[in-house]
Amino acid sequence: MITTRSAKPAHRSLKALATAGAAAVAVGLIPAAAGAQAPQAAEATTARAAAAAKSYTYLQYKKNKKDPSNSRLSLIHVQQISPDRTRSYVLDSWRAGSGLGTAKNAKDKVGQNACQSNVGWLPNGDYRIEYFKNNFVGTINGIVWKLQDKRCKANGKKGTKRDALFIHSEMKSNGKQGSSEPTRWDGNGDYKSAGCIKLKPSDIRELKGYRSNFPKPTRLYVS
Repeated sequence: MITTRSAKPAHRSLKALATAGAAAVAVGLIPAAAGAQAPQAAEATTARAAAAAKSYTYLQYKKNKKDPSNSRLSLIHVQQISPDRTRSYVLDSWRAGSGLGTAKNAKDKVGQNACQSNVGWLPNGDYRIEYFKNNFVGTINGIVWKLQDKRCKANGKKGTKRDALFIHSEMKSNGKQGSSEPTRWDGNGDYKSAGCIKLKPSDIRELKGYRSNFPKPTRLYVS
């Protein structure tokens, strides 16, 4: 999905990355005595430092056919440590659902038809994240990421256009829990959706929290 020439995934928590990962990437790239280097060496060091500063994040949604309501949404950090080398880290990963599929109905593939509006999970592919809202008001509320519309594929041809796709939870617009649906999270049954990606409230708040310390994701990859 991401075109890099050398990207090997590694799994680290935010705390571990903050205390060790970022420092480890920088080690060896900028010598302590850089100011005393020859001009050519100093220029090379500057170029490497500029490459190291380039980084981005993206979201990845992995479908679970055995239980669509227990799929995974991951936040990936990609850092370019030299002009021809990158490193990727899974910053965090959460349980997430899309569509009406569960472990109980997985045998009948309920919710696994991406062309079935309001029932099936969202289609595979590359999505542009159109915007983020912290206090969204609508049929869904609160913390949301709006995804672009996407047509499913049926027998190799373009099928139903799926729209109104979000990453969201169940909460009020101010992020607090309401007293009834769809603003109250009751448990595992609430991972079901009409096609959107849903996380529980505490997890979507964690995902939002990474916006303070890392580049904001602009793409979602679904498979």
